[in-house]
Amino acid sequence: MNHLETVVCYFDAWNRRDPQAVVETFARGGTYNDPTTKGNISGSAITRYVQSLCDAFPDLSFQVVSAAQAGPNRVAAQWLMTGTHQAPFKDLPATGKRLTLKGADFFVLDGCEIRSVQGYFDTGEIAQQMGLRIFE
Repeated sequence: MNHLETVVCYFDAWNRRDPQAVVETFARGGTYNDPTTKGNISGSAITRYVQSLCDAFPDLSFQVVSAAQAGPNRVAAQWLMTGTHQAPFKDLPATGKRLTLKGADFFVLDGCEIRSVQGYFDTGEIAQQMGLRIFE
């Protein structure tokens, strides 16, 4: 399996809403980080994070817009996440609204396993689409 195929497996696991399968794409000690995690998480913390996102957005889906090798052992992927906010996530109460969020993940791989994922997206866009006021 090459690096791009590993990244496809990672997103496929998200689209199946299978937290354990997501974690299985990571190398031992592999880390995940995005604007909502407040730092790197690994192992069972990734499992809990994926489960909480899938609980909040039961129809969660990632469409990979583009993915490419970005250097030795590195892949960059642009994605579009969609889902309906049906349960609380972090400090956001359920709104019942549909979310369409653009983002990008940057992967470092070790063979066919993920060593790290650094995710980027606009958290303000989430609040706006959910109709939540962060600042008055």
